[in-house]
Amino acid sequence: MMKFIASDIEAAKAKARRALGPKMVILSVRDLQSGDVEVTASDQASPSAPEAAPKAQFAGAALDAVDEGPFKTSAGARLNEAVEQRFSEEALAQLSGRLTGGKNTRRLDMSNVAVRSMAEALEPHGIGEALIAALVEGARKSPINEDLYRLEMAFRETFTFAPLQFSPTTPILLVGPTGAGKTSSAAKLAGAVINQGASAMLMSADAGRAGAVEQIKSYGQALGADVFIVESPLDVAQTIHNHRPGGAVIIDTPGVSPYDSGDIAAIKSFQQESNAEPVLVLSAGGDAAEYADWGSAFKEIGVRRCIITKFDATRRVGAALNAIHECDLGLAHFSETAFISEGLIPANPEFLARRIIASRPGRMG
Repeated sequence: MMKFIASDIEAAKAKARRALGPKMVILSVRDLQSGDVEVTASDQASPSAPEAAPKAQFAGAALDAVDEGPFKTSAGARLNEAVEQRFSEEALAQLSGRLTGGKNTRRLDMSNVAVRSMAEALEPHGIGEALIAALVEGARKSPINEDLYRLEMAFRETFTFAPLQFSPTTPILLVGPTGAGKTSSAAKLAGAVINQGASAMLMSADAGRAGAVEQIKSYGQALGADVFIVESPLDVAQTIHNHRPGGAVIIDTPGVSPYDSGDIAAIKSFQQESNAEPVLVLSAGGDAAEYADWGSAFKEIGVRRCIITKFDATRRVGAALNAIHECDLGLAHFSETAFISEGLIPANPEFLARRIIASRPGRMG
């Protein structure tokens, strides 16, 4: 079941039809105090009640065609033309000028045995010289001269670890590139909240991506979380106002481009209307320079921390770590499993150190 809010019943039905397709069945209609209408709909004639989250991997959503509505998957994944027009091209030009800036790198003293051995262990992961230098400096504070402890201290001294705390007054807005794992991260965060005995509201602004609605619906049914499809920043604000959530509010957004003015403008509007904290989602492996552009771009709309996903899908994990270090972002959570019911790991230096040691593409003396 999914819920759709609009100013009148026909508009709400149209939203449901765009999201669920021709098999859409209206289950209930409710007049809200705001004057809007809420429609509960499904693409199943007799939808079953939500079940507890199974400890099995979701097979993935069917790639049925979905009417994209205003979320067209054109070049740059442009989100909303009306929103885009509210922001000037000049603001984006100022932003783009800062995307490629970085920290001054320090030369490593490779004649030092300890420095050389740590660099040889970290560099195969794609960890750059500036981050290696910072980690080497942090490792000097380790009271135990052993690989794992030195790495733990290095990460502890170099990064800020800040797992998310949930509040109904501060929704979490997940942003990032297509395929980073935003939707599964949203479900895992919701699952973690529900497992603690609280409630969770899932919103998806990604109805234009093929299979996205089916995916978020499957997650919501398995977790027992309320799921809403939102098509605009106003939809988000109305949904929060009308339902007055008492637990976590987690908003999934489409993959966008940090170089596209419309994308940045739309995400900023979603953030402002919902009063949400934007959290960047990056997969562990990727292009470090592109990731740094992501971090720099989304710091402009308030991103302060990041979720790193797909630790189980890549051997080299330096790209995301480089970007987070360069952009001075905190680490919130890690994901190394496809099982939604197992949630995300709160970010901690012990995990990172063990991850480096386990893959061990190099050796530390």
